[in-house]
This record gives sequence, C-alpha cells and structure tokens, in this order.
Amino acid sequence: MFFLTGALLFFLTERFIIPRLYASGASLVVCFLAMALPHVLFFATALYGYRKEGRPFEWIAFRERFRFHGIGRKMVLWVVLFVAIDILLYLMVYQLAFPVLKMVHDAFPPPAVIAEIIGERPMFAGHDLRGNWWLLGIYLIFYFFNIFGEEFLWRGYLFPRQELQHGSNTWWIHGLLWTGFHLFAPYNALMVLPGALFMSYIVQKYKNNTIFLISHATLNGIPVVMIIMSILGV
Repeated sequence: MFFLTGALLFFLTERFIIPRLYASGASLVVCFLAMALPHVLFFATALYGYRKEGRPFEWIAFRERFRFHGIGRKMVLWVVLFVAIDILLYLMVYQLAFPVLKMVHDAFPPPAVIAEIIGERPMFAGHDLRGNWWLLGIYLIFYFFNIFGEEFLWRGYLFPRQELQHGSNTWWIHGLLWTGFHLFAPYNALMVLPGALFMSYIVQKYKNNTIFLISHATLNGIPVVMIIMSILGV
C-alpha cells in the first residue's frame, strides 16, 4: 500500500499537478519545488508513524527505531565499497540498457515542463545558474526531502516492520517494491533494480540504514555537484 501510494503520488504530481501549476502561470521554480511534494509527505508520514508507535521525539530513540547507526572506523571502507558498487550497478544498467531505456522513455515521456525545469547547463528552472547561488538553495530544499523523506519512510519506518512479516526475505521483497515504486518513471526503474536489491541486502545484514542513506545521498548528489560547477562557471 505504501509503495503503490508513493508511486501514484509521483505520477499525479509529475503528470497533473505540475503541468497545471505551470499552465496557471506558476514559475518554473515553484513547479520544481512542487516536485518535492511526495517527498515531504513521506517525511511527515514516517514521523507520524513513529509517533503513533508511542515513541518519544528523542534522538537516541529515533536513531534506534530508524536504525541510523554510526559507521565505525572498521566499517568505513566497507561502506565506501557498498556505495561504489551501488552507483556502479546503476551506471552499468544505464550503459548496457540504454537503447531499451530510450525506447521506454520515448514511449512514456515526462511532461514538457519537466524538461524545461531541468534545462541544459547552465540553465535550471528558467534561470541562468552562473553566479546565482540562491538556485543552489532551492535545489537543496528538494534534495533534503528527497533523501530524508525516502530514507525515513522506506528504510527507517517500513523496513523493520517488513522484517516482522517477511523475516530473512525482507531484502528482496523490499528491493522489488522500492523498484516498483519508481515505475512512475519506468525508464528509471530498470536502473534502480540491481542497486535496490544489493543495498537492501546490505541494510538487512548490518541492520544499519546509514549505509543506504549515504549511498542514496551520493547518487542523488551528482546534480548538486553539477549545479555548483555551473554556478562557478566551470
């Protein structure tokens, strides 16, 4: 239910809400921030679910329930390796399956306004990035809810509850469901699948969601680096 609802939220936001906002005269910046709406709802839902379990809003209790544990020195190299493999799997599928991805993308293209928002360097959301640091701030709002909204809900709140039902099978069930959640953009779901299964297995093995958080933040942080380079005129 959660994964299907999440996919529908993204589908409605991308295909209906944002195009109608733009048609009503909203700026591309406002339309871009609207893309974060599902992530904001994920963030709020995870906190609501946590509170409904009767748990206190204290960092130690929150960290234990959501499994955001520290990464010890002995674990650092393993985490770097896990993150590298996750990103490599994503990029390998992109390279190997590019013709299929392009075909699916052409068959289910995103609305034209999405392409206008993303733009081509140095443009973003209808503005020239060069020298405009405020655009980085706008993107970081989206980036924060993108990473923490998903990690709080999927791995933090839901994964431990799935383990109560599915036990040792949770990693592949969660990985498939999380991949299915990306079917609102079917050309992206194929790239997500290998890394989703791999990292779900690692998360279950180590009972530490910080690993997936780092991986997710690194992969989705690539646009942040590109934006900073464009602002600097690199």
